[in-house]
Amino acid sequence: MAGKDTATIIHKTRKDYNRIAKYFDSTRNNAGELEIFKKFIKNGQNILDWGCGNGRLIFLLQNKKVNYFGTDQSEGLLKIARKNHKKAVTEGWAKFFSTASRKKIFPKGFFDLVFMIASFHHLPDKQSRSKILEDVYKQLKPGGKLIITVWNLESDWAKDKIDTKWQQIGENDFLVPWSNPQGEVLANRYYHHFPKDELAGLLKETGFRIKKMDYAEKTNWTDKKGGRNLVVIASK
Repeated sequence: MAGKDTATIIHKTRKDYNRIAKYFDSTRNNAGELEIFKKFIKNGQNILDWGCGNGRLIFLLQNKKVNYFGTDQSEGLLKIARKNHKKAVTEGWAKFFSTASRKKIFPKGFFDLVFMIASFHHLPDKQSRSKILEDVYKQLKPGGKLIITVWNLESDWAKDKIDTKWQQIGENDFLVPWSNPQGEVLANRYYHHFPKDELAGLLKETGFRIKKMDYAEKTNWTDKKGGRNLVVIASK
């Protein structure tokens, strides 16, 4: 997938999340499964939440003195994020930026910590994945950390859905439906499945050092069959 196809898929993802924004928000109203990352958050940090969605990561930051920057291409989700976290925005420590028409540029060596929570797997080709990793690498401080979670489509949870509900459109590419409470399919979202070696290769090519790469189910580390997510903790 390259060229026009890449742009088409990225645009489709934006439209899909705008369409399902209010339903998506209702399923992401706490940071419970993100507690596993709490130990990485320190006072005084600049934190990037790339693909921030409705900004639920902020729930994890409430008792910390940090500067939070959320970026997303879905205006629908950003509108909800600003409403959900109005207090943090008003206080000035949380800011949201749309990347629908152009990417947000941050200074080199600006961030202490970057999160990509269930967002990186929406990028449709190696070129777009490598580009964002290169940008993040430049924007991280030396020693800064990048935390990525992607769906583990080799889990028992995913295999059942692949067999019954999801459409495979490539070797590791899928369309995953989102239905409203009435059962109407509102969107078929693009997902790329990353085997460990593929994701590790991208990070290493960009210059990242992988500190930990393993499977997780909510707040517990587990095995490939049991972990809904593949989690990577890397540093510059």
